[in-house]
Order: sequence, then C-alpha cells, then structure tokens
Amino acid sequence: MLRIAVVSIALAIIVNILTLAIVRGFQQQVKAKINGFNAPLFISKAGSSHIFEAEPFDRRIPFISEISQIAGIQGVQAVGFKPVLLQSKHFTDTINLNRGADSIVQRQELMGLMLKGVDSTYDWSFISENLKKGRLINKNNLNEVMLSISVAKKLNIKLNDEISAFHIKQKPLLKKLKVVGLFDTGFSEYDQKLIFGHLQLVQHLSDYGTRVSLRPELNGKSQFVISVDVEGDASNLLFDWGLGRDIYTAHKFNVLYDTTLKVHAYRFDPSTAKTVLIDSASIQINAPEVLTYNDLKLENGSPICLVDGVNEQVYATTKGPLKFKCIDGIGTAKHFVSGFEVTITDFDALQRMEQEVKNVVEMRPVNQHLLQVTSIKNTEADLFAWLNFIDFNLLIIIFLMIVIGIINIGSAMLVIIVVRTSFVGLLKTLGANNQAVRRIFLYQAAYLLLRGLLIGNVIALLFCVLQDRFGLIELNAEVYYLSAVPISLNIWNILFVNAMTFVICMLALLLPSRVVARISPLKAIQFK
Repeated sequence: MLRIAVVSIALAIIVNILTLAIVRGFQQQVKAKINGFNAPLFISKAGSSHIFEAEPFDRRIPFISEISQIAGIQGVQAVGFKPVLLQSKHFTDTINLNRGADSIVQRQELMGLMLKGVDSTYDWSFISENLKKGRLINKNNLNEVMLSISVAKKLNIKLNDEISAFHIKQKPLLKKLKVVGLFDTGFSEYDQKLIFGHLQLVQHLSDYGTRVSLRPELNGKSQFVISVDVEGDASNLLFDWGLGRDIYTAHKFNVLYDTTLKVHAYRFDPSTAKTVLIDSASIQINAPEVLTYNDLKLENGSPICLVDGVNEQVYATTKGPLKFKCIDGIGTAKHFVSGFEVTITDFDALQRMEQEVKNVVEMRPVNQHLLQVTSIKNTEADLFAWLNFIDFNLLIIIFLMIVIGIINIGSAMLVIIVVRTSFVGLLKTLGANNQAVRRIFLYQAAYLLLRGLLIGNVIALLFCVLQDRFGLIELNAEVYYLSAVPISLNIWNILFVNAMTFVICMLALLLPSRVVARISPLKAIQFK
C-alpha cells in the first residue's frame, strides 16, 4: 500500500510537470510563430478591420519616431500588403486509378495569397530559422519573393523558378516574380497565406499614392488629344500645362509637330488652402512634319497603330510615322505603406505597450485622417482564445492529479494507522497526547510524499530534456502547427507545482489523521 501511494504521488507530479511544460511550450512556440509573421502591434489607418485590408497612408509621420523611444519597444518597421493570384506553369501529373491504367494529365494550378512587402530594416530572424532552401530576397532585385514549401508543392514551383502573379491595379495585370527562397515554419495557417517580397514591389503593384502620365488619344474626329492618366488617388488635383494650375486633364491640338509636352500635378489641401507639387510627366512627339488630324491613316474609322507599347506608340500617317514616347511620373507610391509593425521585448507586457503606443499615435490627425493601433490578440483573436482555453484544460488536469494523489496518500495513512493501532495505544498509555501521535503519522506521510515527489521530478525532468533535445514524440504540423511536442521548462513553475502538491496533500491529511483521537488505549493494546 505504501509503494502504491509513492507511485501515485510520483505519477501525479510527472503528469503535472509534463502537462505544464508541454502546454507552456506549445503556447510559447505558437505565439512565437504568430509574432514571426506579424508583429505584436500594428499601426494602420483608422477604420481598417484587418491588417491585411488596411488602407494605405503616407508614412511621413513626424511622431512615429516617438514610438521607438518608448521603453520596451524593439523596433518599428513599415510594411505593405497586396493580394495576388499565383499561377503555376503547365505540368504533367499522374492520377492513380484503382482499376485500369493510370491517367496522365496536364495541369495548371492557381492559388490566392497575400504578398507582404518589407523594407531593408525588416527582422528576418524568424524566416531565417525556418528557411529550408535558397536565400533571403536581395534588396537590389525587386522581383524576388520567398514562399513556403507547401505552396511551392501545390503550384509545382522549384527554387529559382519564375511564377506568374496576377494583381489588380485599375485593371488586372501580370507580373513575373522569381522564387529565391523556400521556408517551412509548420504553421500552415500562415505558410499557405503569406509570401514575402520587397515593400517597393507591393508599392509598384498597388495604386498607392498618386502617379501621373501623359497619353495620346487619337480617336477623335478633327483634333489630337493629349490627356493625363492618373493612377491612385486623384482627389483635389490641379494640373499645370505651362499656363498655370487648373483642373483640365486634357489638351486638344489642331496640329502636331516635333515637341515635348510636360504637365505638373499639384494637390490642393482644403485645410490649409495650399497646393503641393506631387508629380510630373512628359510626352515626346516625333512627327515627320507638321500634321493635321486628316493626315492620319484610318482603318474602319480608327487610326492605324503600328506600335502599341507601354511607353511608346507609333501611328501611320500619309507623311510618315507619328511617334509618341511617354515619360511617366515617379509618383508618390514610395511614401505609402499599409502600416507599421511594432515589435516589443516582452510579449507578456503587450497590453501595457499597446496602451503606451496608443497614447502616442491615436487622436493625432495626419493628412485629415487618424491612425489606430491593433494588437495581435485582436487580429488573431481565434488563435489566442484557443491558446487561453488550453490554460483551463491545464488547471483541470493538475486538479485531478492532485485529487488522485490525496486519495492515495490518505488511504496509505489510514492503512498505517490501522496497522499501528497497538503502537498508538502504547504511546497513549505512556502519556502521549493525540496531537503528538498525529504528528508522528503526518511525518511518515510527509516522507512518503517527498519520496514520491523526488521520483516523479527525476522522471519528468529526464523526459523533458530528452524530448526537448531529440523531439522523440512527433506531431502532425497541419493539426497542431508544430512538428514535435514542445517543451518549456521553468524552474519557478516546477517549484510551484511541487510546493502546491505537498501543501495541499498535507492539509488534506489532517482529516484522516484525526482517526488517532478515536483510538482507545485499552482497546488499542488488545488489538491484534
């Protein structure tokens, strides 16, 4: 019975220590992976429901530098998000059939993902730890991206392959990107959601800011038209064609000849009644001689276009080719981001850090809009609710194990008292009081408790060390987000579990020890 009591205490402490170490390890690693993809705090334009849907805003905010001066802030990094549709090349696949010959088919996969653009200050430590093939993106090549191995398998993409990325920029467009790195974090929630690229790439693929260009429109009846094409935000714009700022977005010409037209775009700020130059564009016209609209060669009523390039167009005329070379503006896209990621040194202080950052950022208007601070616990509320629910399961397991230990050690004490009934009677006959006799049995129970705790701690710690070093027990990463059972050993947690188990069991033993008071010395001496 005593051995059973010791074993039960040892098993209880083994289960409690392992449960605590595994749960804490699981929570820490999942949180680390969440923070590896997205920072604990995110600054975005007010009104954004999710960081992936944040509206772009001008990053030139004077008080952003104040955040870096807050104690506990590790860094502030600008990022941009852009949804893209990746398309694989045609590849051959085999469909295995239970009956008959296998079928060979030609396939081409499509997959929607979120492109996360980062700048040169981005912390790549998390991705570097999980990088399986290739390298990090080169800051000098904007067309390089990194994606997960699971996405690469679905799209039949290999390292250094080119992939087709469709995106929306006023109209659907295609961009060729090169895969230079493959990572595998085991966190399928994000592995199959995010790809990494340059912030400038996201800015180029998006309608961030304002960008102007000049384009010819030769579908009129009697005049040449040169119009302004605006990408992005076209609100409150004024254009200067050389005659002063006005709202006109096009100019008509009766004749064309060799010349260069240039337009400057200004934005009017209603709050200050001032205009600010934001971009400029030009178009070079190369005509064989002075041309009228009637000199254009037509086909089915439309001018004949010999060359229709992105920045160059050539039309046929009766006097020779009419060439247009467009020099587009640089635009303000480089100043626009989806938001700022704020990393902190202590995740446990997230709530306090969130409030301090809010005190700096919120309620301070920027370009007629406000900013907001979002915690990762709100962005990933479902994941953190799940992690917090595990704490409830942890408490249930610890409670049950302690109850089992109390029952077994209490039973052992009752057996000891019954077996030693004659001994109790002799002590009482010699003058010992009930308290002194109870203390003897409590000492014996404490010895059994400590012995069970020692054995349980040795076994539990040995298993924890082996699992942490060698990963003996593996997990399905698609279900648990981890490839092996995680372990997080904390000396204070271990001491707390041991102390709690010992104190609670000893307090619980006060009740069965009261049996000693009911033993009569005369009957106890006669007890056999």
